[in-house]
Amino acid sequence: MRQQPVINLKGYLVGNPITDPKFDENYKIPSAHGFGIISDQIYEAAMKNCKGNYVNPTNQLCAEVLETVDSLISEIADAHVLYKKCVVAIPEPIDDAIRRKFLLEESIEPNEAPGRPTVDCFTYGYYLAYLWMNNKMTRDALRIKEGTVGEWVRCKKEVPYTQDMPSSIPYHRNLTTRGYRALVYSGDHDLQVPQLSTQAWIRSLNFSIVDDWRAWHLDGQAAGFTITYANKLTFATVKGGGHTAPEYQPEECFAMAQRWLDNKPL
Repeated sequence: MRQQPVINLKGYLVGNPITDPKFDENYKIPSAHGFGIISDQIYEAAMKNCKGNYVNPTNQLCAEVLETVDSLISEIADAHVLYKKCVVAIPEPIDDAIRRKFLLEESIEPNEAPGRPTVDCFTYGYYLAYLWMNNKMTRDALRIKEGTVGEWVRCKKEVPYTQDMPSSIPYHRNLTTRGYRALVYSGDHDLQVPQLSTQAWIRSLNFSIVDDWRAWHLDGQAAGFTITYANKLTFATVKGGGHTAPEYQPEECFAMAQRWLDNKPL
C-alpha cells in the first residue's frame, strides 16, 4: 500500500483572520467607537438597544442605530481606517478606452478590468497588477500557452464553494492544545476584522497567560504589542497595519514572522 505523504507541521500563523461572526462582527462597533468613527452617544445607544448583539438586531431601535453606524463606517476605508477611501480594484464592466489601450499593448482581450483608482490610492497597485498580469509579455514569460488560461482577475467572485464552517475557533483550540505553535497577528487599523475581535476569541479559549501584554520593537521603536498564552499561542498587533498587515507594514511583519519562525520572543 502506497504511503501517504507526511507533512511535518510545526505550527501556523494567521493575520487579521475571519474566525467567528459572533466576535468578528460584534467587535466592529466598539472598534469604530475607538477609532472615532462613531460618537459616544451613538455607541451608548447601540449598547443600550442592541445589548451587545450587533449581528442580528432584535428590535427597531437597535436596527436604526446600526443603520447609522453602517452609514458612518461607509465613509472610510475599513481595511485601513487612516487611508483614503478609493475605488477598490475589483472587476467591473470594461470600457472602450481601456479596451483600446489593452489592444495597443498586446494584452489579452479584457472583460473584467478593475475600476481605476487615482495614483495616490493604495489600491492603484492592484490596478497595475491587473494590467501587468494580462500583458502578453508577462504571460509569455510565465510560459502560459495561448488559449489555455483566460483573463487574470485579482479577486474572482465566482469561487465555487459553500461556507459550511461558521466558526474556526474549535480548530484553533484543537491545533494549539495538540502542541502546534500559533502566531495570530492583527494590523491595528483594520476595521474589517478588528484586533479587538481577535483578542476576544483568543481569550475565549481560556488559556493562561505566559508572557503578559508588552510592546515588541524594531529599530528601537514599538512595532506593535504582544501577549503569549499557554499552548504556545502568541498574539501580536502590528502598529499602523491594516487588514492585510504585510502590505502596509512589510518590514515590521517580516521581522515579526522571522523571530517567530526562529522560535525567538517577538
